[in-house]
Amino acid sequence: MFYKDWLMQKFVDATGRVWVVEVNVATIKRVRTLAGVNLLEVVEGELIERLSSDPILLCDILYAVCQPQAAKDGVSDEAFGEGLAGDAITEATTALIEALVAFFPEPRRRLLTKAAAKYQSVQNKALAMVEAKLDSPQMESRILDQLASELTRQDLSGSSTASPASPESIPVH
Repeated sequence: MFYKDWLMQKFVDATGRVWVVEVNVATIKRVRTLAGVNLLEVVEGELIERLSSDPILLCDILYAVCQPQAAKDGVSDEAFGEGLAGDAITEATTALIEALVAFFPEPRRRLLTKAAAKYQSVQNKALAMVEAKLDSPQMESRILDQLASELTRQDLSGSSTASPASPESIPVH
């Protein structure tokens, strides 16, 4: 594998377009100018969390990263954003993080790899906890109890038991 290939990552958006994610000094300057984000903040670890939790920020950064290709292909910012949905968001996030990690020299690269892996591990555990809670019988019981309580309250207030409006009371336009 050539060194330059190692610095580039790719993702396929929801429309089937293939995007090359390459991070170098020019990319970092372009993202800072167009998106107002300093990609070097990835070293502190907070940027990875922000990228994973804010798809709009992710889209803005990725568009700035991919802007030369987008301009060449005639893809607007809005059209680019339309392609970021579903699994494409995960692919794009991974491509960007991997390209950022590859940009840095050792030992920072090793630290960023570790930070990205740790964040992914924590995110996977959090998702597993939420999934377990959603699958629990207690969750279903609580939801059904709340629904029954709401229906009872509506019945008592008379708001849902009113008879349908008579034809004479319906305004004619």
